[in-house]
Amino acid sequence: MKRNKEKVVTPKQFIKNTLINEMRDIVHRHPYLSFALLAAGIEFLGKCMLIEFKEWDLNKEKSKKAFSEGEKLLINIDNRYGELGLKDQLRNGFLHTLKPKSNISLSEVKAGDVHFNKDSKGRTILVIEIFYRDFVMACKRVINQKFQPTDKMNKPFIKIYDL
Repeated sequence: MKRNKEKVVTPKQFIKNTLINEMRDIVHRHPYLSFALLAAGIEFLGKCMLIEFKEWDLNKEKSKKAFSEGEKLLINIDNRYGELGLKDQLRNGFLHTLKPKSNISLSEVKAGDVHFNKDSKGRTILVIEIFYRDFVMACKRVINQKFQPTDKMNKPFIKIYDL
């Protein structure tokens, strides 16, 4: 069997190609599942920004710090994200059970809901298209960040094979 062409990707290329471009398609076609991917993406962006993370390890103790750092990127875009407890309410709930915890309600533009408004049960509404837009702004801040030449952000991240 012939092996497909291999492409080495840096973290910034991964952010642009996967977290922005591929995610756009998923947001429009699969809005509910997009929330899980954005939660994972927030943690990834945080790992990018933490210079003490020399490599891409999966140490559980570091995930809290990484998510917090990624969340700061969103808070700098809209400080209301800081009031949501995204790690507990979205990441921990959604990535483990595909259901957010009780303080967040998920929606999309076509439902007519307003981002950060409250639903009838008092839960904060996250509208995927707005959440994704803000996530893209956070991604672009990481892409535009200057990192030391020896930083993990300037090294190969993963290999992707043409399918």
